[in-house]
Amino acid sequence: MKLEIVCAGVGGRGVLLASTVLIEAAIASGQKAVASDEYGMSQRGGSVVSLVKIGDCASPFIGRENAHILMAFEESEFYKTLFFLKEGGIAFVNTGKKILPGSVQDLLKKRKIVHHLVDADGIARNEGMIQSANMAMLGYLAFSNIPPFSEKQLKDTIRARVPEKFLSKNLAVFQKGFDEAGTGKVGW
Repeated sequence: MKLEIVCAGVGGRGVLLASTVLIEAAIASGQKAVASDEYGMSQRGGSVVSLVKIGDCASPFIGRENAHILMAFEESEFYKTLFFLKEGGIAFVNTGKKILPGSVQDLLKKRKIVHHLVDADGIARNEGMIQSANMAMLGYLAFSNIPPFSEKQLKDTIRARVPEKFLSKNLAVFQKGFDEAGTGKVGW
């Protein structure tokens, strides 16, 4: 198995926690996993990119057009990091929009990239935990059941990683993201 994932967002949006959950879920399922994080002024809302590789990998770095999955926790970061995604890849984009600009859709279609627009902020806000939009994104990913990221494995990893006082809300947001993906709005 080899899977390359780019998690992109801004500081304070849970990008690093989400990538840690992905790494630990992969390891718990018996896979090798490595990561590299790039962040500068992340605590002030600057860009954060976490590169996650699952399987036999010599390096944690992901080259241009090599990632299988792009998880964009901010729409603006999706545009900045789209170059990582390989032809035929999958993108999950946190946005309240129902549709991306025509030129972007044309590019995604040309490169056979499946994309899912997830209102993760809205899901988290409705659960009273706006800072947990990352959990809604992970729930949405779990619906795809891309090994090793089953719903059970991701939930187990969240239980092990998130502090007890935030756990129930984070799991609720995760479940809402999973349920949202299952409403037929996902193109699998």
